[in-house]
Amino acid sequence: MLLNEASYDEIMQVYNEHQIENRAKENMRKKEIYEKLPRIHDIDQTIAMSSIEATRKRLRGQGDDLQTVAERNRELIAEKEQLLTSNGYPTDYLKPIYTCPICQDTGKTGTDYCSCFKQAVISFLYKQSNLDKILAVENFENFNLDYYSKESDGVHPYTPYDNMSNILNKATQFTEEFDDTGGNMLFYGNTGLGKTFLSNCIAKALLDTRHTVLYQTAIHLFDDVCAGAVMRKNDNPGIRETYDYLFSCDLLIIDDLGTERTNSFVSSELYDILNTRMREKKSTVISTNLNLKELNERYSDRISTRIFAEYKVYNFYGNNIRLAKRRNEINQ
Repeated sequence: MLLNEASYDEIMQVYNEHQIENRAKENMRKKEIYEKLPRIHDIDQTIAMSSIEATRKRLRGQGDDLQTVAERNRELIAEKEQLLTSNGYPTDYLKPIYTCPICQDTGKTGTDYCSCFKQAVISFLYKQSNLDKILAVENFENFNLDYYSKESDGVHPYTPYDNMSNILNKATQFTEEFDDTGGNMLFYGNTGLGKTFLSNCIAKALLDTRHTVLYQTAIHLFDDVCAGAVMRKNDNPGIRETYDYLFSCDLLIIDDLGTERTNSFVSSELYDILNTRMREKKSTVISTNLNLKELNERYSDRISTRIFAEYKVYNFYGNNIRLAKRRNEINQ
């Protein structure tokens, strides 16, 4: 696991709190219904006692057949649901409450960790690295198109404003339709034009909808994670888990591709990551300061052709937004 024992315990404490809170909600609902509709209390007691008694008799080789008991219980459950709906309650009002119905707030499904736990680990690491504070600022609600010029630059067919407006719409659509269509995106253009900001917007939106998202700068990805896991250059046990997440998370974001030292190892790892994720229909967002010609020259044909064929490619252009924001902060 990516965590040390103390960090693991901290996350599991959250699961324990969910269980306690949800059991409290269940008890409050039962108290409410039992007081208002005492017949439901009688039904629940009858079902519980009949099932216990039937099991006891069966173990002694006597008494009612379990199938007969189950049929009577189904009739009682139907009566219970009718009482609930006729009094304005949903039929599942008294059923167990779970924050995550997949693992039922245990963090595990069978012998594997639940997707909610995996995301809890990633979110915990984001918090530890202060990335959670970045995402609190860099999200769709705070993306400001006003920094992009509405004047033509004489080079591109659309103004920087119109171009960025289109990219923003596509990124928003990407998150809204993620479960249905998935896909991959490549953001390229000069530094300071909002590529990382928009990548963080996508990360925040998908994290908020309980998807597993892993953000990696290209330098950290290859120098630390890949080298650590594959070439054993890092004995941190969490490195291997991070490496595995590169292939399994719902969305992988590789920021600043091209800033890493390119060699045969990096090229091989990049190809393996991209190819495996495409084969498994896992989505990836890549940002780079390289233009398409430089991207093609820097990486092998099997990498560049896969990116150009499988990724929606968006060109960021205009004035340096980062500098404009900084000037605005100084002036204020």
